[in-house]
Amino acid sequence: AADVPTMARILLLQGVQRVLITTDDVDKYSGVSLPAGVDVWDRTRIVEAQSVLAAVSGVTVLLHDQACAAEKRRLRKRDKLATPSARVLINERVCEGCGDCGQKSNCLSVQPVDTIFGRKTHIDQSSCNFDYSCLQGDCPSFATVIPARKSAKLQPRIVPSPPSTIPAPALAALGHGFTIRMPGIGGTGVVTMSQIIGTAAMLDGYHVHGLDQTGLSQKAGPVVSDLHIGRDEHDGSNKAAAGEVDVMLAFDMLGAAADAQLRGASATRTIVIGSASPTPTGMMVLHPSVPYPTRSELELRLNAQSRAELNHYAPAAEIVTSLFGDATPANVFLLGVAHQAGVLPMSSSSIERAIELNGVAVQRNVAAFQWGRQWVVAPETVRAAAGFPEAVSESGDPIAMRADDLVAYQSARYSRLYISRVDAVRSASAAATSPELVEVFAFNLHKLMAYKDEYEVARLLLAPQARAAAEAIGGKGARVQWQLHPPMLRSLGMKRKLKLGRWATPLLVALRAGRILRGTPFDVPGWSHLRRVERKLAGEYVEIIMRLLRGGAPLDITLEVAGLPDIIRGYEGIKVANIAAYRGRLTELLARANH
Repeated sequence: AADVPTMARILLLQGVQRVLITTDDVDKYSGVSLPAGVDVWDRTRIVEAQSVLAAVSGVTVLLHDQACAAEKRRLRKRDKLATPSARVLINERVCEGCGDCGQKSNCLSVQPVDTIFGRKTHIDQSSCNFDYSCLQGDCPSFATVIPARKSAKLQPRIVPSPPSTIPAPALAALGHGFTIRMPGIGGTGVVTMSQIIGTAAMLDGYHVHGLDQTGLSQKAGPVVSDLHIGRDEHDGSNKAAAGEVDVMLAFDMLGAAADAQLRGASATRTIVIGSASPTPTGMMVLHPSVPYPTRSELELRLNAQSRAELNHYAPAAEIVTSLFGDATPANVFLLGVAHQAGVLPMSSSSIERAIELNGVAVQRNVAAFQWGRQWVVAPETVRAAAGFPEAVSESGDPIAMRADDLVAYQSARYSRLYISRVDAVRSASAAATSPELVEVFAFNLHKLMAYKDEYEVARLLLAPQARAAAEAIGGKGARVQWQLHPPMLRSLGMKRKLKLGRWATPLLVALRAGRILRGTPFDVPGWSHLRRVERKLAGEYVEIIMRLLRGGAPLDITLEVAGLPDIIRGYEGIKVANIAAYRGRLTELLARANH
């Protein structure tokens, strides 16, 4: 293959009007001879490059020079490429869930997560490609974590041993043939799972035919593998025909519920074994307002096209993450669920032998397979081993928890003000019959009262939970570097974030203590235009909601107004734009309420 400069010359000789090169490392082109008119831009300008080329008459070419992230991951697994020591951590309490880091990085390891304080963002450490472009997100929630020992890698936990005796399952009847469909996500090992199942079937003496549909994406795109297993050679297509799928191994339930996959299912034939762990799509990463379908919605859709009474759904990613430290073995765990449920024709020994022949993390994957089997036998024992209770949810009264947070944010008096405002809405006649309205109001009022100024960011960065999160991925003694872009320095022209290490802790401690100055004439950070706007929002919000309740406005409009502050996300310029959007929509809703 030709190198990039040679490719540029060939393209120009063939009549291309302009060639632009984008790359993640502009410095490597220093001193490189390029044809006249060929420029090298940093990859952050790739959208600008497309606009520039679109304005040129004739054929243009954009060459992007960067190593494939999926290939880097493969090389790291084989120890042929060094794994960077620094890992990216998002402080979920500081995060506003605005989606800017997802837009800057276009990375699906930057994932939304729902918390009692709203939708936030976290880094999926098991799929992170160490690209670090998410650090460009305009947000103070980011930190880099370096293990205590420079050469230390993120070590998996000791593999927990499943129960020594698991009852043998009844294997599925083969009939004239057996078809398995496996919808999943690129980069998570769907094709590998197809190979393991196929190898196990061949070890048991079956003929195997398969088709892997990987599309255009090796990472995070939809992937579907079909396998046909039979005693005799299969004369038909390797792709499952309509209604001929016996087992749907739904490694990704969202993908499995798509029309294209359900066409292969049958309400009288297909059994679904699904992972109930949500995996966000690119649209969900880029746009925080896009919700993930609920588990019940996806199950209802899959059950309608299958033998619902025999289906099994398990939170595979959450379980294996708790057991092994990351979500990588989730698909193998689900294979264990399918096997123990008796919906596959292969023996346990052949599946385990196929895992051994695959040669990757054998001990851990065999254990994940056995834990999946145990999930069908006694799920409570798996939950206990994983360390979480039967119901995994936020516990306690959310309003009381937010009130407690406001004590730490400002003072007990400030917290009592919050409670009194919530009680006032709860007591209003129009809200008395709508607990949903009270909860939505309480959530958004806390959001507006606990706006994240410099004092609050410092408090949350120093919180014990933040240190615990850093040690969870970097071990005891891990070094943390906060990636901050202070508003005051930004206003003075500073363009980039600062990297602040342990030496900056006293500065953050002092800033945290300064919260007693919040709202007083001595609140220097509060002099900015954005901080003055933030201080007024909560009072304005309470006044508007009470006016709507007293005026008998339609409940649907009042409810939408109550939930409207949730769009006020982000920091600095991002937040200013979202406040403008909030006010615009609020004006429309109030106009409707007055008619």
